[in-house]
Amino acid sequence: MSISSLVPSRLSARQVLPAIAGIYISQTIITALTTQALPSLLRDAGASLQVAGLTALLWIPWGIRFLWAPAVERLRLPAGRLQRRSRTLVLGGQWLIAAVLLVLGLAALAGHLSLADHAGLILAGLLVAALVAATTDVASDGFTVEQLASQQRGWGNVAQVGGSYVGAMLGAGGFLLVVGTLGWPQALLAAALAIVLLSVPMMLLREPPRDPALAVNHRPGLLHALRRPEVRTGLLLMLLSSIGVRLTLGMFGPFLLDKGLSLEELGWFFGTLHLGAGLTGAVLGGMLVRAAPGWRAVWIAVSLKALVLAALTLAAPTASLTVLMVLVGLMFAALGFVWVALYSALMGLTSPLQSGVDFTLFQSADALLAVAGGVAGGWLSQHLGYEVCFGLAAASAVVAVLVVKRKGPSLDNIRELHGV
Repeated sequence: MSISSLVPSRLSARQVLPAIAGIYISQTIITALTTQALPSLLRDAGASLQVAGLTALLWIPWGIRFLWAPAVERLRLPAGRLQRRSRTLVLGGQWLIAAVLLVLGLAALAGHLSLADHAGLILAGLLVAALVAATTDVASDGFTVEQLASQQRGWGNVAQVGGSYVGAMLGAGGFLLVVGTLGWPQALLAAALAIVLLSVPMMLLREPPRDPALAVNHRPGLLHALRRPEVRTGLLLMLLSSIGVRLTLGMFGPFLLDKGLSLEELGWFFGTLHLGAGLTGAVLGGMLVRAAPGWRAVWIAVSLKALVLAALTLAAPTASLTVLMVLVGLMFAALGFVWVALYSALMGLTSPLQSGVDFTLFQSADALLAVAGGVAGGWLSQHLGYEVCFGLAAASAVVAVLVVKRKGPSLDNIRELHGV
């Protein structure tokens, strides 16, 4: 029996799913705040689309965290010991993020920070919070992969992706609404409180020890991951499946603002239709994974994304604001559909010896793509128009479908061989 066929000790789904949801809501609050709320605030203040697109640079900690992921994984899984430290690392990270937001909010409330005069300091603080969240996510990824059996991954990824949509609602739409009614210092304090409360499900559980057969003197590392052909192929398919998302995601807010939506209306849009559509897509994605497990679910989901992007491309120049809002809402649903299918397939490619490193490698590659795609999407929209940006995203999705249909079955065969 190979190491990759061994099944580690797991908590019950009743304990794991709320903890996973809390983790990913917390982390997405930070990413949505910096990459969705911030571009909209800048655009509302008169900044160009290129400047709004540059906020995607705040994805950098998520893109480079693979560099220190092995060190985090060594802390999480001590060599030769049964102990796991995922819970300790995750809770410490969440509370530190809340502390950063609390300090920024209190300083602003006391009049020591202003958005106009101290934007650099505020962005630096948010960058620190993003760095902590990205580091903590290595432990979160390892915990999630280890605690979800293969038959639970569909619904586990619904909790993961659905939690991300709730976090996006709180960090984007919710943050904009609090800014509009109470002010940005109060919005930072509210975000800090939300992150503390969301850590409670993880705090209440006790992480089980590893299977003794897995407590070997393995030293987690990137080379161990990259030597495995299934990881390299998974990286390629993941990047192809995500490029259309990353070109367009940061432009939906500015696009609707330029079409006549007010900032307050955009806040309500992100907080209602965005959330409802995304959660619906995530639940449908969980059902899809159960019906068509593995990479078959991925190419079906990406096909749907390609159709919505094509419709948005055709509608962008002349359609009414209502039609455009519906199409953007459908796009949010398609993204939830894609991410549940994609995460489930990628989890099946990780090694139980270093699941945190392997899954982080996939997500870091996606985050680096988000940096490049966000900047490119801003440039394309500014100079060539939104329809060109959306059209290129649709074309990339079609290419992804063709490649995943061809390469995916071999990866599914590997999963079945290893029993994951």
